[in-house]
Amino acid sequence: MKEVADWIMVAIAFISLVLTVLVPLLVSLFNAHKATAKELSDHKTHVAETYATKTDFEKLTDRMESRIKDGFETIEKLLAKSKE
Repeated sequence: MKEVADWIMVAIAFISLVLTVLVPLLVSLFNAHKATAKELSDHKTHVAETYATKTDFEKLTDRMESRIKDGFETIEKLLAKSKE
């Protein structure tokens, strides 16, 4: 019976040692996850407030393309006049 009690004490000591390491580790991982989630949320808010949406970007590129096309047409007209 004494041997069983000794093994139970060894098991309790081992479990206590493991929990002494695991509990703070799990708590720190949870806190790091929480902090990272908050940073990601803040970053998403910053991106939504700062950067253009896809439709805004498409409108901008369409306007730029039409301006470039108009510019080239103007250059072509000037070159055609200078050849005459």
